[in-house]
Amino acid sequence: MKDKQTTTGERTVVEEEIIPVVEERARIEKRVIAGRTVTVRTRPVSETVKLSESLSRETVSVERHKVGRVVTEIPDIREEGGTTVLPVVEERIRVVRELVLVEEIHLKRERSSEKFEAEVEQRRTIVEIDEE
Repeated sequence: MKDKQTTTGERTVVEEEIIPVVEERARIEKRVIAGRTVTVRTRPVSETVKLSESLSRETVSVERHKVGRVVTEIPDIREEGGTTVLPVVEERIRVVRELVLVEEIHLKRERSSEKFEAEVEQRRTIVEIDEE
């Protein structure tokens, strides 16, 4: 209890009471309960079903055409009528044989004569035959 004084000087008694605040909380618990036994069986069943669908087929034939033409760049793939043309190119090394004159050698002949004398020893065989 509390005393309270008013502006006129009177005293009044005020009673205080405490009120508890209560909150509930929910909780879930699980437990296994023995029950019935269930058996499941499966078996295959087949049935004939009619399907209808439109199918299309496309075939391609391949023809090779020899060209043998020298080109400066790779040609583009092109369409001619209903035909797709795929160019096939290869690089080839071209060897050229040519004669190149590198230099010339000039030979000049001059004839001259002079007299030459020398003493040399010469051998020879003499054959003598006697008849008797």
